[in-house]
Amino acid sequence: MATGRFTYEFGDFRLDAARRLLLPKNGDRALPLTARAFDTLLYLVERPGKLLSKATLIGAIWPDVVVEENSLNQNISLLRRVLGESPGEYRFIVTVPGRGYRFVADVQTVSEPSDESPHVAPVANFSEPARPAVRAHTRIPLAILPFANLTGDPDTDHFGEAMAEELINTFARVRWFEVASRTSTFAFKDRNVDVRKIARELDVEAVLEGSIRRIGERIRVTAQLVDGRTGHHLWSESYERSCEDLARVQDELTVAIVDSTASHFVMGNARRKTPTRDLEAYHLYLQAMALRAQPTEDNLESAIQTLDRALARDPDFARAWYAIAEARAHRAANDGCALMLLNHAERDARHALALDPSISRAHGVLGLINACCGRWLEAETELRRALSLVARNPDALVFHAIYIARQAGHQRKALAEIQTAYDLTPSAPALALHLGAQKLLDGDGSDACKWIDLAVANGYPRSLTAIREARAQLAMLEGRFDEAAQELTETLSPASREAGGFEAIQSFYRAQSDPSRSDRAIAALQAWEAKLPPEELEPSAAQRLVVWFTMLGAVDAAHDVAQRTIDRLSVHGTIGNGWGILWTKEMHAFRDSPRFQSFVSRLGLFSYWRQYGPPDNCVLRGDQLQGC
Repeated sequence: MATGRFTYEFGDFRLDAARRLLLPKNGDRALPLTARAFDTLLYLVERPGKLLSKATLIGAIWPDVVVEENSLNQNISLLRRVLGESPGEYRFIVTVPGRGYRFVADVQTVSEPSDESPHVAPVANFSEPARPAVRAHTRIPLAILPFANLTGDPDTDHFGEAMAEELINTFARVRWFEVASRTSTFAFKDRNVDVRKIARELDVEAVLEGSIRRIGERIRVTAQLVDGRTGHHLWSESYERSCEDLARVQDELTVAIVDSTASHFVMGNARRKTPTRDLEAYHLYLQAMALRAQPTEDNLESAIQTLDRALARDPDFARAWYAIAEARAHRAANDGCALMLLNHAERDARHALALDPSISRAHGVLGLINACCGRWLEAETELRRALSLVARNPDALVFHAIYIARQAGHQRKALAEIQTAYDLTPSAPALALHLGAQKLLDGDGSDACKWIDLAVANGYPRSLTAIREARAQLAMLEGRFDEAAQELTETLSPASREAGGFEAIQSFYRAQSDPSRSDRAIAALQAWEAKLPPEELEPSAAQRLVVWFTMLGAVDAAHDVAQRTIDRLSVHGTIGNGWGILWTKEMHAFRDSPRFQSFVSRLGLFSYWRQYGPPDNCVLRGDQLQGC
């Protein structure tokens, strides 16, 4: 859907059509919207007061795709959440039953930005790269033009077309991009058309073009990425190779150009070492990254197997060694910091660094591993090292937020780091989920709901355990206890169900609606834990028991579960993760217990607090936390 160029204001909001951002009227931080939700809002805002049928909206938002009506309903629901409409409240979007929707707020057209808008970065160079604006859509629309033949040799002309075709094929595998088809882009071959016009006609944000020149027995390929709105160059690079094996040269340059383009948009820096000369290995790496983007247990295992195949083709592919280390580390973190997976992840991360010491994310993996083992100062050192190599490293920022700051009670810092990471990669559903989870820990259920919805809208499976757990927490905050129970029971293992997990969860939520049932709920939770073999009680479930016992007033029972959890984990040299629960409002009674000091001492946090400060709203006096 082609967007307009105006900025619109309505209520407390500002809609910047040119930059595709929804902003608070008096702020500059973009609100979370998917691409289709943004298109839906823009279409409504451009037609205020007009009744628009569902068929009209679907035809406008999905012009070339057959979709069900539910897709539009989900967009409207997300818009209402982001705009802050309560159920039954119609300040912005009114549903006309059986007919469609009407945008009823007053809309003012504020401005039409010029091509020289100060919000667009000027021509970039490598010492001071242009930072792309925060994007509200899920993928970056990109067109790849046939590379111009500057030699007049017909064979070179074929090479330029083949180069563009392989780039289109490879970019299509990168989850950050939405690539215009070969038919669309090759229609501009040998036509002297302004790049901005091409971008408008193809409805893309950036255009990749290039040229090919023969110099004796060598070939020089120049590629440049151009801002489709301003025509400014975002980055440009030249590659010179021997002409002896053009097929191998094509594969190598495809990897280099795709990797540099992705790096520009994601990390803000296009100059990186070409990761591999094996195009098939690179395709396998991209396939694994797509699996990793939806981190179910099956997808993580498939990603590891796919990366094994990539490494079999190119054992020196350092980026693939890092990626397999990260996949193993995440599987370990999801499994309560399983030691064998952590050991394999550490081995692979260190091998990646031995091959390429500039891979900052490998240090991030080492930071996660150290945090899982309670080596907080070492974890901090590794993550600071990652950020020293690449300051705009969203993975290192979010690892620090989740595995260090959140565990150590530095909740404000955790929220700021995740927000910064999201600003750098706004299409990543993982970061939307992490923002939602942090908001939940901070007790901000309303804002958390928007981010969790966005994570699902951007591709995270609705059935993902972390999504179900977050939805259960949201439902409990809103008093929808039956729904909360249903969400959590879907996450139970067969052993937990057999031990009475379903009944225990139901009993806890009944006690939330009727406090007179608290004693029965405590008994049901204790019976569930007693019947469940210790190895079947996952650390995340044990931590939930700690919170629930505390909420029911059974603080000693909560401490007993916490101590038993650490006992089980410490046998293997880990402490797990997920201890950010300790710092929530609901856990005040747990923190107020005399047993709390010895528990956090077992977590090994005092040395970290002495160097980097105590938890938010706490005071550290010697080896005692006070005022928490």
